Amino acid sequence: MGQVVMLVTNACAPDPRVLRQARWLADAGHEVTVHAFDRREEHPAEEQVGDVTIVRHHLGAHTYGASFATLRGLRRFRRSALEACRRAKPDLVVCHDADTLPLARALRKQGTATVFDMHDLRHTWARIGAPNRLDRRLASRWLEQRTKQGLPHADLIVTTSGARAGDDSPGLQQHVEGWGRTAMVLENRPALGAARQAVNDGTWRIACIGRVRDVATADLLIRALSLLPEDERPVLRWAGDGVAAQEARQRLEASGLTVELEDGFSQEDLNRLHDGVDVAVAMYDPKRGNIADGALPVRMFEAAVRGVPCVVNADVLMGAVATAEGFGVACPWNDPQALVDALSDARAIQVPEGAGTMQVRAVGLWLEALERLMA
Repeated sequence: MGQVVMLVTNACAPDPRVLRQARWLADAGHEVTVHAFDRREEHPAEEQVGDVTIVRHHLGAHTYGASFATLRGLRRFRRSALEACRRAKPDLVVCHDADTLPLARALRKQGTATVFDMHDLRHTWARIGAPNRLDRRLASRWLEQRTKQGLPHADLIVTTSGARAGDDSPGLQQHVEGWGRTAMVLENRPALGAARQAVNDGTWRIACIGRVRDVATADLLIRALSLLPEDERPVLRWAGDGVAAQEARQRLEASGLTVELEDGFSQEDLNRLHDGVDVAVAMYDPKRGNIADGALPVRMFEAAVRGVPCVVNADVLMGAVATAEGFGVACPWNDPQALVDALSDARAIQVPEGAGTMQVRAVGLWLEALERLMA
């Protein structure tokens, strides 16, 4: 069995995709350590989660977002993580997200196999909020070039979505292919049995649960729900932290809608947060990073595995997946009346048993690919 290190630039407190993969490897008999960047130094420096060891690098307080201070913090983490890998000499290192990909070249030089797990397209985030600003476009182009330059140093590329047969919507796999590389797909789906079915409480309620990076979805929900007579409006449950969480919260509080507000939450809170929810909303401004490129947001799968139907963006891959698998309704962006209609249609959906869950075969293929690199 091999020694595996995973690198991630958040605190992994938790990072569901990283920990899910780490547990699969540990269950297969491998020794797994996650090196994480605890930017705000809010979590234990070392933690044991089952058979997985999480080592959090405390390097002074650093911010999230697109800034030079953030880039400096990431550089410090990469140096610290590389030194840890040089000491441990693992058989395999999984670089999660493009911020850790620059380490792949040095790791291969020391004889370590490398995997690049591309959760999303990092360079698209630089344009959130001001996609046409020259500095944002230049930053995005620079980040994209950095990612492309790092790809040849990965022995295997894994990403979170791929095009479906018979549908024209691309996934992130197709974006990698456009860069001249190949990638296998491992979607961000929970394992079968990882969640219980949501409990209905008789209140007409919708929910938007997840990281808040802009206020566009909050604004659209306010406009849509305000079209309904007051006695027909659903309660809105809104939960999540993120760079735009405070502004979104203020707008929702001033909207006149009935809103249940929560800040950040953990994976263990998701069953509770879906209880009483009739429809989940997983809609995003398509100009925002990754949506038009084929991202499959985990929040729609987290709702589906709990028996909660969702409303998602139309004309992109997430809409094709949700409708084909029978757990959601695709809705055009920025059309409040269409969203009202979609919420009503989704409320009538009976989510199929097992919808949204990870296929055992997909996990097996991924594990086999990693074990071949360690052989």
